[in-house]
This record gives sequence, C-alpha cells and structure tokens, in this order.
Amino acid sequence: MDSILYAKVQKDIKSFDDSHPSTTDFYRSYTKSLMEQLIVEIIDGEDQRVKIPVMYANPERAIAKIKEDRNLKLPLVSVAIGDIEENIKARRPDLQLTHYKFFDVEKQRAYRVIKKASKAVVLQFQLTFWTKYTEDMNQMVEAVQMLFQPSLALPTSHEKENKAFLLDILDMSSVQAGDKQDRTLRKRATIRVEAYIPGREYLYSNTGRIKEFIKSTIEIK
Repeated sequence: MDSILYAKVQKDIKSFDDSHPSTTDFYRSYTKSLMEQLIVEIIDGEDQRVKIPVMYANPERAIAKIKEDRNLKLPLVSVAIGDIEENIKARRPDLQLTHYKFFDVEKQRAYRVIKKASKAVVLQFQLTFWTKYTEDMNQMVEAVQMLFQPSLALPTSHEKENKAFLLDILDMSSVQAGDKQDRTLRKRATIRVEAYIPGREYLYSNTGRIKEFIKSTIEIK
C-alpha cells in the first residue's frame, strides 16, 4: 500500500470510526479463557479427588454470595478483574494498518480487509481462594502454583499466544473482622496477563466505502 493510498485509508477509517463507535469483547474473552484454564483439584477427607468450582465475582460480592447462598459450599475460587495499563515494551506504531485479501467461494467475490494494530496492555486478575480448612487451602494454592511454569497460556479468539504469570499469593484471612466468626480462610493471588486489545477490522472497497468486518458474518473458505 503506497503512502498516498495509506493516508487516504487512514482518513476514511477515522471518518468511519467517528460515526460508528465500537466496543470489543476484550475483558470477557480473557476472563473466560482464564476461568477455563483454572482447573484446581484437591483430595478431600475421604481421599476423593474434588474439582474446585470457579466463579466470577469481586471479593465483596463473593463474601455476600457465600453468606446468602446456602447451596454455595466451600472451598471455591473467585475471579475478579484488577488493573490494566499499557504495555510500553510491546507497544506497536501508532495507527499501524495491515491489509489482506480473501476469496469467498460461495459469493465468488474477493474482499480486502484493513486491520488496525492491536494495543498491547498488561491486565491483572485477582484470584481469591475460600475454604474452611488449612489443608484444603494448601492444596488449592499448590494446584494453582503448578499451573504457572513459569507462565500459563490464555488463548482467545483474537490472540493465541497470550501469557499469564503468577505474581504473588497473600494471606487475607485477617483482613475482615468477621472472618473469625464465620471461620473462613482466604488467600489472594495476583495474575499478570500480557494481553492485546484487538484492532478493529474493516471491509474496504476500491471506491473507499468502509464496512466493519465481523468474521462471524462471513464464512472464509
């Protein structure tokens, strides 16, 4: 793509973006991938292997659910989204555009797709381990630690090589005054994910007409 055409495409895309705001499934896809990879098993008091349930909730909401829902039994793991910041080391050039073509056999038509560069970020998750017994807690912590050797792959529909790292595990049992009354042990793990917010993709015609490209609506063959 020559410089003149590149500048025109940039201008056309900016005009399209201004009139067609967009959102992504970034947070949802990374959270879903992490929860799918969190396979935590312990051996209970009857020497049976038990898979620990994983739920999405911040610590405050998890405490409320544990107290309110009599069917919700410990141990369990809750997942919450923490901070997000730009990954400067992996940052790509401003508004870098790539393009490719594909041929739809059914429609007998070739398409040109313009794609913005994905934005490199560092996303943090907080895992909270909940249990009533120290032995169960130790097994849960060990199981999670063994998932990161040293990283855990978190594939999404946009990126296949995302890496997650375990930063630390802290004892949180004494943070809340009510812990002694309800006898709930709690530890928190911080997970650092090197992630990418996916760049928007567009169908671009020779006349400069732009339409957002949604892969699920066009079957590529």
